[in-house]
Amino acid sequence: MNKTATYKEIFENINNITNTMHNVLPENTPAEKIHKLRLMHDLTQRQLASNLHISYSSICKYEQGHKICKDNLIKLCNYFNLDLHYFE
Repeated sequence: MNKTATYKEIFENINNITNTMHNVLPENTPAEKIHKLRLMHDLTQRQLASNLHISYSSICKYEQGHKICKDNLIKLCNYFNLDLHYFE
């Protein structure tokens, strides 16, 4: 172990690993896509819900695979600057 590594060097490596992990997450379903987007933007479920002005339980349900209502789907797309077809 390198005992002379700086705090910044250690945490840069951790950030790089985390970013790589996010890139390999599956995105086959809307639930997986929301989860991946949230993690890539370093948001908790509560933060995302607050930013979108929707309930925390809605985000939880969407990430579990529940159907996303049209209004909230539009909010998600606008927030992440995505086309509605991304979640199809």
